[in-house]
Amino acid sequence: MTEHDALMLPDELDQPGAHRAPIAIDGADLEVLIEQLRAMLVIRKAEEKIGDMVTAGKIRCPAHLGIGQEAIAVGVSSPLRPSDRVFGAHRSHSHFLALGGSVDGLFAEVLGRATGSSKGMGGSMHLFDQAVGFLGSVPIVGASVPVATGAALAAKMDGRGDVAVSYFGDGAMEEGALHESLNLAMALQLPVIFV
Repeated sequence: MTEHDALMLPDELDQPGAHRAPIAIDGADLEVLIEQLRAMLVIRKAEEKIGDMVTAGKIRCPAHLGIGQEAIAVGVSSPLRPSDRVFGAHRSHSHFLALGGSVDGLFAEVLGRATGSSKGMGGSMHLFDQAVGFLGSVPIVGASVPVATGAALAAKMDGRGDVAVSYFGDGAMEEGALHESLNLAMALQLPVIFV
């Protein structure tokens, strides 16, 4: 198993009724599992704190939380490399942090400070950290999907084996650009993961 391989899971994960028992983790690297759990806990605590600060009026920018979705971000991010290209939506604190984005940088950003990940100008929904491969999040529904598709085309043309990742929610499913992106990605066999 290489550092970029994901934990092997049963093929039928798309059939929730077929799985009543815990997933077997025999043979999995215990240190990797502990690090993934730590990352999920950091994300949860950061999101809870941001929520508390919004309620208290300390954070004035809009902040959309993704509490309960930590495992998705950590699972998707674990095999990625900093050269991969990840794009989020308006609930991307977890995506940013799971890739190794700075907790201090996240809080500085939502507080509007110059030390934030986007120099304090983007707030909660415009995060950026190229060093970890997080190339941006936007509040416009479905807007980062075609951008990630273009990044996947660039990755394919670069030929270094990089992938692009696009996170989006169910609201994006009615956007034409999403369907155009899915079709283009399939037609050109682009290295993109739509989450």
